[in-house]
Amino acid sequence: MPLGDDKSGHRQPIGLLKKQLEASLAINNSLVKENQDLKQEVARLKAHISSLKAHDNERRSLLWKKLHNSKEDINSDALQQKSSDFVDSENVYPRPIFQDLAMRKERQFEAPKSPSRSHHPFISAYPEEVNENKAKAPLVLAPPAPPLPSKLLADSRSIRRVPEVGELYRSLTRKDASIENKTNVTATPLLAFTKNMIGEIENRSTYVSAIKSDVEKQKEFINFLISEVQSAVFKDISDVEVFVKWLDQELSSLVDERAVLKHFPHWPERKADALREAAFSYRDIKKLEAEVSSFKANPKEPFNTEFKRMKVLQDRRACIN
Repeated sequence: MPLGDDKSGHRQPIGLLKKQLEASLAINNSLVKENQDLKQEVARLKAHISSLKAHDNERRSLLWKKLHNSKEDINSDALQQKSSDFVDSENVYPRPIFQDLAMRKERQFEAPKSPSRSHHPFISAYPEEVNENKAKAPLVLAPPAPPLPSKLLADSRSIRRVPEVGELYRSLTRKDASIENKTNVTATPLLAFTKNMIGEIENRSTYVSAIKSDVEKQKEFINFLISEVQSAVFKDISDVEVFVKWLDQELSSLVDERAVLKHFPHWPERKADALREAAFSYRDIKKLEAEVSSFKANPKEPFNTEFKRMKVLQDRRACIN
């Protein structure tokens, strides 16, 4: 029995090993197949990449050809433009005719008179030979003037000078009134015209007319107020407050106090302003005195709020002083 058990125990691990071997072989076969598939995919991708490169090279060559053709077209257009500009410049400024140049040269040669032979012995005694040599020598023509740029030609064609516009501008910007009076006797000077216009506007203004009427009608009343302010002398500040209150009430009947009083140079403006300032300060002191006398500390409120109220009153007193 023990021998049989040993044989069966040896057979079992052999069967397991066979199964593992078969499984590993199957995995190996699948890996080999997958490797082959990957190789085929790599080869296909390489072929696709090469085709794309060829297509890209072809497109680049086409683009270079198009760019080269466009450059040639641009150059040809520029040459055509230059030639057309040159033709236009020749039409506008034609070249001098060769015959005219030749005539001018002959005139230049004929213009100076030859000196007499007696004074200059070195001059040849054969003038006919000299004339023949001159006739045989070729005429050297002066080079034509270069054509003007196309921009200048376009500007010269587009700009038109109108003298009437210049004369109109000069007449408008002329500052001397005497020249205007000479050219146009009926025209009024500019300064007089503006003064008349301002005066007419002021006369039509109801505000200005009301001020003028106050100056004319309230003249005696304002002179009375001037005398009262000038002679005002006070010993008690309360009297100053009463006087300022009465003065402001009387001046409130005017349309505009400042505008009307400007027409009265004797108005004591500084004294009136000083009296007003003193009266206003007295009123502020009275209000502050009433607030201080009525101030009562509330024990229910915190100390900080009460201290702030006292600080505000103290600051107001410092401002009045």
